Amino acid sequence: MCGCCSMDVEWVDDGWIEELLWCPSQCYRRARWRGRLYTLYLRWRWEDPWQFHIAEGDMVAQPGPYIIDFKSGRVGVLKGFDEEGGFILEEVKWRFVTGDLFEEHGLFFRDEELKEAERAAEELFIKWLASKKP
Repeated sequence: MCGCCSMDVEWVDDGWIEELLWCPSQCYRRARWRGRLYTLYLRWRWEDPWQFHIAEGDMVAQPGPYIIDFKSGRVGVLKGFDEEGGFILEEVKWRFVTGDLFEEHGLFFRDEELKEAERAAEELFIKWLASKKP
């Protein structure tokens, strides 16, 4: 835990849910704040660095696999393929509310620096919440 959690954040998960066997490797940690559920999302794909995004909603509860195209903004649960080989996607019940906060803050974490990336993500999440305070 990050030690800076004085914002009445309730962590839903005791720790990070780490899915590291696939590429992209993905890690999730859910938190509740002011009646809203957020998912902290770490992603590592083929090469460094780790990326960190915040989603509003529960990325863990809706079974994947997810197709996430950050360039087009297209996100969905893969249900199959159409006749041209394109994805058939089901709408997700969550949405990204930030871009890559590591990139925005000039933070760079290599593959093996996962624990450092997790701590930094928690701290950035708390700072992001503080910016939302009225």
